Amino acid sequence: MDAKALEMQKICMSFNGVSVLKDVDFSLGQGEIRGLIGKNGAGKSTLLKIVQGIYTPTGGTVRIFGEEMKGKYEKASQYVGMIFQEFSLVSDLTVLENIYLNSEILKKGFIDDKEAERRVTEYFAQYDIHIDVHKKVRELNSSDMQMIEICKAVLKNKKIILMDEPTAALDEKQCEKLFAMVRQLKKNKISVVLITHHLKEIMQNCDSVTVIRDGILALNSDICHTTLEEIISAMLGEESAALKKKRSIVEVNKGTPVLEAKEITSRQIKEPLSFKIYPGEVVGLAGLKGCGRTEVFRALYGVEPITSGAIYINGKEVRIRHPKDAVGAGIFLVPESRQIQGLSIEHSLRFNLQLPWLEKMKKGIFLDERRGSEVVEDYIRRMQIKTSGKDAAIKNLSGGNQQKVVIAKAMATKPKIILMDDPTFGVDVHAKTEIMEIVDDFKKTGGAVLLASSEIEEVNQNCSRILILKNRRLVKELLNQDYETVTQDMLAAEIQ
Repeated sequence: MDAKALEMQKICMSFNGVSVLKDVDFSLGQGEIRGLIGKNGAGKSTLLKIVQGIYTPTGGTVRIFGEEMKGKYEKASQYVGMIFQEFSLVSDLTVLENIYLNSEILKKGFIDDKEAERRVTEYFAQYDIHIDVHKKVRELNSSDMQMIEICKAVLKNKKIILMDEPTAALDEKQCEKLFAMVRQLKKNKISVVLITHHLKEIMQNCDSVTVIRDGILALNSDICHTTLEEIISAMLGEESAALKKKRSIVEVNKGTPVLEAKEITSRQIKEPLSFKIYPGEVVGLAGLKGCGRTEVFRALYGVEPITSGAIYINGKEVRIRHPKDAVGAGIFLVPESRQIQGLSIEHSLRFNLQLPWLEKMKKGIFLDERRGSEVVEDYIRRMQIKTSGKDAAIKNLSGGNQQKVVIAKAMATKPKIILMDDPTFGVDVHAKTEIMEIVDDFKKTGGAVLLASSEIEEVNQNCSRILILKNRRLVKELLNQDYETVTQDMLAAEIQ
């Protein structure tokens, strides 16, 4: 009988006396696709770093194809490839150059481009990939970039591939293409660990699933022997009941809209767009990837200022030529990429939270540090941000807590309207619930939200009106005041 590709027994890991993993068993058969899930901070990343040999566990054993890996980082790296959520490609190099970057094929001391191209072309044919190997990476779409990341690992003979949120930046058709490739990897006896917050992807594409909760093994099962409900329950424990919370129904006064876009166009939006949002509303902006929702947000926020039409706040026209104008008018944007657009990742939580309202902290020519600290601590408490303190580096927070900081930045400016572009991107089920509860509370105080999300259920479960966007044009409006009228199936059909 063949040895398992990976076998981890009684894995323990501690940092500075704090236990992160406690007696976790994790295994992977040859050609097996195993889902690995858990809340942000549950211990998933630590477990995978142990698999890669980056961390040495404080207890337990790791075997790859039957061989113990203790102290054998180089050996582990020969077997294991990691596909990260953020691409590690060089945009100005070609596909071929990226695949063999730092591991070029040599012939008599010179790079053998012909042999490299032969191998890649043969590989592409095997996996039904149609990408020009001489094309620059910057010319590829997200799906093709993800394929190239996987190719890099497989062509280096990795037998275990760890995938961290590989579909985060992909649309539905691109996801299908990716998972077709994963199934081909399985046929070729290459084992895959899939981390994703999209639990349906686990149910549809994995052979088995492991759930880690607070550093312990909460579920280890074949997919055929478990259900989505059992996975969520294992992931959240007693907190799973929070997922069933209904959104509050607020009586909306349809007098003066808090935000009105009237016949607006921008450099990216060619056909005039018009819509209204009233106090106490969460309005959805729904459409397929590339429909134009980000362009709408950028126009309203002054990143790409409108070229015609007008924006009104509480019935008064405002000129928004810069994000500073938008914030002054009571609009704040929670962007789609928190690490690139929403945060200064190398700075502290305090620095990030204070940044939008530094002017208000002035006390003469100095900053009122005491008042600033009080406000930061208040938002850490109100938003339930899990951190070691206000001076903790943002990069050390989990994805869900980073996103809470972005939203706290918005709240601290006392906005009338919050624009949310995929606010739960890359966060776990529990963090999604907490973020949507923050939105619900903001709505109850009379605030208004324009919400776009890659996940259909997030729009239909939280929005009382839904605007359908296609090719940067608003084509329809759906009423969903009880949060049940517009079903996920209906919304999926409308955006096609």
